[in-house]
Order: sequence, then structure tokens, then C-alpha cells
Amino acid sequence: MTTYTTDRDGQEHLEYHGSTAIERIRKQYGKVRREWLHFNSVREAADFYNDHCASCEVA
Repeated sequence: MTTYTTDRDGQEHLEYHGSTAIERIRKQYGKVRREWLHFNSVREAADFYNDHCASCEVA
């Protein structure tokens, strides 16, 4: 599962593949910043991903 969201200053990309970690990639003003979000369980990671991405989906 992956998703993109954009805002006026840059772009954020989340990658989640069913583990306890989500990779967040932020691109802003030509700079790329990567960080890993670690969770205690797969359920917790999936809930975060689904909650965060539900408001970001585009048709």
C-alpha cells in the first residue's frame, strides 16, 4: 500500500507493506527527507496508515 498527498509547499509519500514500520518520504523545496515510523504491532501501523491516508485519498 502506498499513497501520495500534496500540499502547497511540497509532497509527502507514505509506504506501508504490512509490517510494523511505515516509511515517510517528504519532498519540499528540492530536498528529500526520509524517516521510518515504528509501531509496536502491525495493527497499530495499519491503523495509523489508514487513519492518515483516509483524508488524503484522491479519485
